[in-house]
Amino acid sequence: MQSEILPQTDKDRVIIQITDTHLMDKPDAEFVGINPEESFHAVMDDIQQRYKNIDLILHTGDLAQAAFPETYARYLEYMQRFGVDFYQIPGNHDNINLFPFHSPEPIPAVIELDQWRIILLNSAVGGRTDGNIQTEQLVHLKRLLEQLRDKFILIACHHNPFDMHSKWLDQHKLKNADELKAVLEPFDNIKAVLHGHVHQESYNVWNGIQFISTPATCVQFKPLSQEFSFDPIAPGYRCLHLKANGEFETAVHRLDHFKVTINEEISGY
Repeated sequence: MQSEILPQTDKDRVIIQITDTHLMDKPDAEFVGINPEESFHAVMDDIQQRYKNIDLILHTGDLAQAAFPETYARYLEYMQRFGVDFYQIPGNHDNINLFPFHSPEPIPAVIELDQWRIILLNSAVGGRTDGNIQTEQLVHLKRLLEQLRDKFILIACHHNPFDMHSKWLDQHKLKNADELKAVLEPFDNIKAVLHGHVHQESYNVWNGIQFISTPATCVQFKPLSQEFSFDPIAPGYRCLHLKANGEFETAVHRLDHFKVTINEEISGY
């Protein structure tokens, strides 16, 4: 079922979160039996049809499955067509050495939207599926949060800080989530942490902070599955409306018209 389009006021800031595009080096190449380029473009078409006034698009990682220079170059060229600011953070399938970061490592990028600030973290570790936010990043994050006490904060990373109650998937979570939470705990102006990685929608609340994941633009993982399993549900994305008073509304949209045919012989992530 499709979510309703969020009503927008003149003071709202509109953010679209996309995640886990898993793009290949060639636009016609397949990943687990689907064409991720095709599903990604279908998502972007749906976004344009539903939301006319977007402030930015945020990609929360696993931009590439085939992490080559041509994959990233094609993505950047495609996104530039929309005339909307866009940002991305890496996932475990991305190549850190090739990834188009917005600030030099390990300094988190900060996006300014009126009274809101969006802080982008890198949780990807080269050669690993699980995640870790390096100590230097956490030091910078703490310093930023101390400087931004009068702003409303969103944080984005790729890996899930909380268990998904799926045995196979939880071994690949953010390994130093407790260290991240220790940095966040003293601050009451952090509204949400957005992440990808899990290829499904989820919500957790800790210390007044919402931890939110979003469906992939390609294939989905079956929730609560103890073994690796795909979910035939459609690709999707998330919209967030940031309010001037520090509140936000969010909705997930899925491409119910988009047929997903998955290679079920794939048995690992």
